[in-house]
Parts: sequence; structure tokens; C-alpha cells
Amino acid sequence: MTITTGVKLRPFIVPNFALHETSPGKRQDGFIESPRFALHELDDETLQALCDQFRDDVFAKAKAKREEGQVC
Repeated sequence: MTITTGVKLRPFIVPNFALHETSPGKRQDGFIESPRFALHELDDETLQALCDQFRDDVFAKAKAKREEGQVC
């Protein structure tokens, strides 16, 4: 006998902003938060590039875990 069941997955959480990439600061300066850009402040081309990168990163991570034989 085989039983098949399905689950409904929730979509990934969409961020409200993108962080500015900065170089690491000095440890003695403490934590300094990176500048943020609200999504509505970014042009369509930039948003598309960020989405493309996110998609590539998700698939790369999934592929790496499959190759390692790990199951989440």
C-alpha cells in the first residue's frame, strides 16, 4: 500500500529593503548598520538583477545540498 500526501509551502518572505554592500569596519568601532534602500526606491533593472541573483543562489544551495546527500 502507498500513501501520498501533499503539503502547501509558504512562499519566501519578500524583504522591504536592500542593503548596501560595505567593507568590514574595525572591531573597535562596534556594529555599524549598512545603509538600506527601500524596494520602491530601486529601478526595475536593479530589482530584476537582485531577483535573478536570489534565484541563482537558491538553486545553487539546493543543488549543493543534493550533491552532499543532505535532506533539509
